[in-house]
Amino acid sequence: MQHSIQFTPMLDRDFSLAECPRWDWRYEAWLWVDIANGQLWRLKDGQTSTLEFGEPIGCFAMTGESGYVIALKSGLYLLDSWAAEKQVVAPLVSEYPRMRYNDGRAAPGGRFIAGTRNGAKQGDQGQFHQLHLDGKVEAMPMFAWTCNGLAFSPDGQWLYWADTGESKVYRCSYDSLTGAYGDNQLFADLSDYDGRPDGASVDSQGNYWVAMYAGASVVQISPNGEVLQVVSVPAENPTMVGFGGEDMTQMVVTSAAGSESEGQVLMSASPVSGLREPLVELQG
Repeated sequence: MQHSIQFTPMLDRDFSLAECPRWDWRYEAWLWVDIANGQLWRLKDGQTSTLEFGEPIGCFAMTGESGYVIALKSGLYLLDSWAAEKQVVAPLVSEYPRMRYNDGRAAPGGRFIAGTRNGAKQGDQGQFHQLHLDGKVEAMPMFAWTCNGLAFSPDGQWLYWADTGESKVYRCSYDSLTGAYGDNQLFADLSDYDGRPDGASVDSQGNYWVAMYAGASVVQISPNGEVLQVVSVPAENPTMVGFGGEDMTQMVVTSAAGSESEGQVLMSASPVSGLREPLVELQG
């Protein structure tokens, strides 16, 4: 079914590489990152505030009553609250200087999963890592030069992820109690569509919405892997889709700067409600 989705800028500001739009339901605020500038942004009641980290930030998730887990180029860190001093959780160890954390989010059950990106495309590929409740990090057998599109089904039993370079989306079974996962299965091949799959989110009906970088669009895919519609976005390089708002019926799409425009944070009314993000749970 085709829906009329009209996007407008959420704020009058340009970004280099806006990503990871996320609704913080604890404070009723929208957050996102500007990866290249190492910034975490927050918009609440029409007012913005920004945290500067001095290195690229790929993604983040919420934890506790007021904290955040952030994935910087150098590793995973904990903020006890907005603007608190960051605490090292686990460094990212790599011999490749262009390896950094990219896409990720909280998993059902309280773990944090984030994938890496090797921009040089030489040496090791990027890979997803799972931060367990005890603080240990597990390397997962999900590889791509750019790991993207991490999302979970409404019941938490399926983990989705995208290989941006290959224009393919995969899924595997996921156990929220243990963090165990199954073998990768091809979920959708998007190589015949404009652009490449970047960041994504799943709605309350189980549909996977993925931003198509360099495709000026968002693709909606059913739980069975069928492309339901392609939604035009007024941005050259959409980077991620997020759902939020008080009733989870706002859709936000971030984008990166391109040859004809700067990156933006765009908003629309959503034809379907989204899912409230779980919290990361760290013991001790």
